Amino acid sequence: MESVDVLKQAEKLADLTLDLVGSCQRKQERIAERAQLSLSEFKCLRAFRGDTELSVKDIAQRMSLTSSRLTRIIDGLVKKRFVTRHIDSQDRRIINVRLTKQGESISRKVTSDCTHVYEQVLQIISPEDHDRIVTAVGRLTEAMHVRTEFVEDYD
Repeated sequence: MESVDVLKQAEKLADLTLDLVGSCQRKQERIAERAQLSLSEFKCLRAFRGDTELSVKDIAQRMSLTSSRLTRIIDGLVKKRFVTRHIDSQDRRIINVRLTKQGESISRKVTSDCTHVYEQVLQIISPEDHDRIVTAVGRLTEAMHVRTEFVEDYD
């Protein structure tokens, strides 16, 4: 009996997260479009999370992308003058990406826009539920990171 309940809850959770991811994706697309960024460029700028310089490897890890895929995204941001590339002074094999002043500004803007979206979401929800929701989403995220290996190995 218990395994049936877990299966039903798993199916419901799968549906809810699919819907949530889709909704979040549409909001990100709108913010990116307003900033005249591709969705990938938007996500790359968001990956800085307050940092002004990161290695290509660090950005790739934060975005769950290969370095080769990230290269094209960074090329677009360089062309728009939002980032510059630099060879690491300690290890010449490492390429660092630095936000320009314009890049810092647009990064702060899209981060602020994202935060605003979630402030609006929280205004719809009872304040007593805010901490529980944030905690639950945090736990769900951690569990999904642990179980990602299963999905990647699943054929």
